[in-house]
Amino acid sequence: MIYADNAATTKMSPVALAAMLPALEDNYGNPSSLHSVGQHAAELLQSARETMARCLNCKPREILFTSGGSEADNQALLSAAELGRLKGKKHIISTAFEHHAILHSLKRLEKQGFEVTLLPVGPTGTVTAQQVKEAIRPDTCLVTVMYANNEIGSILPIEEIGAVCRGACCSTPTPCRQWDTCPLTSRPSTSIC
Repeated sequence: MIYADNAATTKMSPVALAAMLPALEDNYGNPSSLHSVGQHAAELLQSARETMARCLNCKPREILFTSGGSEADNQALLSAAELGRLKGKKHIISTAFEHHAILHSLKRLEKQGFEVTLLPVGPTGTVTAQQVKEAIRPDTCLVTVMYANNEIGSILPIEEIGAVCRGACCSTPTPCRQWDTCPLTSRPSTSIC
């Protein structure tokens, strides 16, 4: 059998599996607990956070672990939207072929008074940085675009889209932390372990 759905889930690499097995077999304590098993798990979790931060060229406090992709998508999207709302910005840009975890959350945000612009997908299965640039408005609080489409595998021009977003952010007088499109490509010196 040839498995061709690695965008949805991928077999764990032997290196990752070897790193995880001790935690799954011996260090399974709740890291929020005060007992020794939990505290040991908390130490391992912090060590993993620090390792990931080094690999991604960021601070350990910027690494959040979630139970999966949909939870991570929702946490990022809803948090950024709330930051925008607090600044009076309630416009969000995304694509018409985002993952359902994003599209469903965008519908929820529309019911809360946000306006959502879904960019159409071109014949190559992508959107362009120019489309994003043309959709940005003064009340745009977030641009959310997937790096690679989970259905057709097209890879979007994230670096160019990030540059457009940073350019739009820098041309406005308000701070724009929520404009960082993808920390992996928006950082000048990203490293992956």
